[in-house]
Amino acid sequence: MTQALLAIPPVPPLDLAAEAAGAALNAEVGELLAAYRESAAEWIVISNEVGLGLVPPTPLGRVYRDALGRANQRMAAQADEVVLMVAGLPLRLKG
Repeated sequence: MTQALLAIPPVPPLDLAAEAAGAALNAEVGELLAAYRESAAEWIVISNEVGLGLVPPTPLGRVYRDALGRANQRMAAQADEVVLMVAGLPLRLKG
């Protein structure tokens, strides 16, 4: 059993894993934005706002918050309209 455990490659440090995940997410958002630009359809994108709360206590939580925040920024930059819903009330941020 010990030999089997020692044969498992080490987990990369969180910063390397976060960098790889961020690059993958960046590519996914890029593909989504390319599809949006090529489409004649009206798109409605719904996402969580993660930057208004407390700083997540775990490194993985902070990576998630930062990655989603960057994705939201890219989507909002390309959008014609951006609406933030707070307590059921629309706050128009763009458009």
